[in-house]
Amino acid sequence: MASEPRTDLSHLPPSTPEEIRAMVRQAGLDLPDELMQQFIAAWPNYEAMIRRIPRSRSYAEEPAHVFRPARIPAGE
Repeated sequence: MASEPRTDLSHLPPSTPEEIRAMVRQAGLDLPDELMQQFIAAWPNYEAMIRRIPRSRSYAEEPAHVFRPARIPAGE
């Protein structure tokens, strides 16, 4: 059985502190050094969480984006 291709980005290496600083600057933020250090410390956890989200699904497949008016009882 062949392995299926990855549908997430969890295989990518984590961002370096320099890359994180560049992303912060590109976002237009000018953080004091203390906040930048906190951001750099927190970023790997956020990045790992976001990278685990499957990329092969469309928005319509996500339950939060599905609206089925036939399921609403009459009178409500």
